[in-house]
Amino acid sequence: MKGASLRDPLEIRGLRIEGRIAAAPIATASADHEGGPTPRSLELYGRVAKNGVDLVVVEHHAVCRKGRARLAQFRLDSDSAAEANRPMAELFLTENCPALVQINHAGSQIRDEALLAEKYPISAPSEVKHPSCPLPIRPRAMDTAEIASTVESFAAAAHRAVLAGYRGVQVHACHGYLLSQFLSPLTNHRRDGYGGRIRDRARLLFEIVEAVRPVLGNEGVLSVRLGLSDSLPQDPPEGLSLEEGLWVARELGRLGIDHLDVSGNLCGYDAPGEGYFRDWARAAKEAVGQVPVTCTGGIRKLETARDLVESGVCDIVGIGRGLQKDPDLVRKWNESLQ
Repeated sequence: MKGASLRDPLEIRGLRIEGRIAAAPIATASADHEGGPTPRSLELYGRVAKNGVDLVVVEHHAVCRKGRARLAQFRLDSDSAAEANRPMAELFLTENCPALVQINHAGSQIRDEALLAEKYPISAPSEVKHPSCPLPIRPRAMDTAEIASTVESFAAAAHRAVLAGYRGVQVHACHGYLLSQFLSPLTNHRRDGYGGRIRDRARLLFEIVEAVRPVLGNEGVLSVRLGLSDSLPQDPPEGLSLEEGLWVARELGRLGIDHLDVSGNLCGYDAPGEGYFRDWARAAKEAVGQVPVTCTGGIRKLETARDLVESGVCDIVGIGRGLQKDPDLVRKWNESLQ
């Protein structure tokens, strides 16, 4: 299938972006203890707002205090947190750079030992140690009341994101965090309606999408970053299969999401080479129909980005670590495309 060019505009639920290059979310661990931006946060994201990308997805914000992965993680768990985050959202408004913000719950994927000092219970789908968590945490299984509360927390965080000034949200369902844990049979051993078959392991994600959509209003963009498999493309399959992940993507399309960002599930996002999620992105694009799809994954060269979009593999390319290494990367690309 023939695609677009990198400089073709694209409309996502009424949000017009002027090209096909996005700044992928990368955790900076720069928030203060209340989950708001610090001067360092504003400096880092001020540069992102001016680096020439067409869309920014800001790093994950915890939907509740117990949903943090790191101590210095941003949060959208209160109205005061939304107000505190307004200056960061305004950076993008000032530069006319469309920005979404990720909303997330870590589950048992805790990265900072300092969080354990707060002594709140660590929740997950099942009492299973997370295979990628470096800390000796054995979580408790969430009951149905806590699951329902989590759905409400995602919806409330989405509403606060819009109040803070973002154009929409990206629900984080990959990289081993809570929604990723529900999707994977390696971490989800439940025997109720949230475990077992893939349609039940995906139930929490679907309920969150259905709850978030109305609070964003008619113009708010609802994106999902989905881990399509527990195994990277070149690894032996285990856990969540690619076929199951594509089924979830197809159902998300039917639920009316506005954008899909493709990544890995428990396996994370790092693999050898460049554009290593290419085949997954192509399959996901076929699964979701008209929903725009972003492909990330070690994209460092302009030639790779052009090929991904022009060959119809994806609609948008996401650049993460390449921009960290060279903040002027996209500006250089744009000059080459003129």
